[in-house]
Amino acid sequence: MKRLAKVVAVVLVLGLLATAAVGAEKAEGTGTIKAIGTGVARVEGDGKVEIRGLGIGTVWVRHADGLRATGRGIRWDLPGGTVYFLGWSGHIEARGEDMVVNMVGSLIEFKAMGSGTVYLRGRGHYWINGEQSVWSAEGISVELKLSQ
Repeated sequence: MKRLAKVVAVVLVLGLLATAAVGAEKAEGTGTIKAIGTGVARVEGDGKVEIRGLGIGTVWVRHADGLRATGRGIRWDLPGGTVYFLGWSGHIEARGEDMVVNMVGSLIEFKAMGSGTVYLRGRGHYWINGEQSVWSAEGISVELKLSQ
């Protein structure tokens, strides 16, 4: 039964993430984004992602060079360098190049620093270097670049 629950969770998350960037608005900024909301978030690129887990939702981290998680919940280390967190209450910090971090839930809270792309779909607020904007069901794709 636990194995079936894992498979169902994986299929649901992948389905949501596959549609995350379709039809999304575009924005860009330098260096840092902070987001709080509900729905789907995907961070791709080089740098660091700090996630605050409240025991609701799922987090996938793929190709992180460094990963630190403190708290409680379910953690699965999967083949190919992917780590899956379910119902994690605590903090997750991932660092790396060509890293992918996916988050799905009714309360997503994270901060990403570096360069790459962030997709947000659902409902919430995000800040790029302190300037606030809104993300919605239509989705938004934010391109982060390192300041020069």
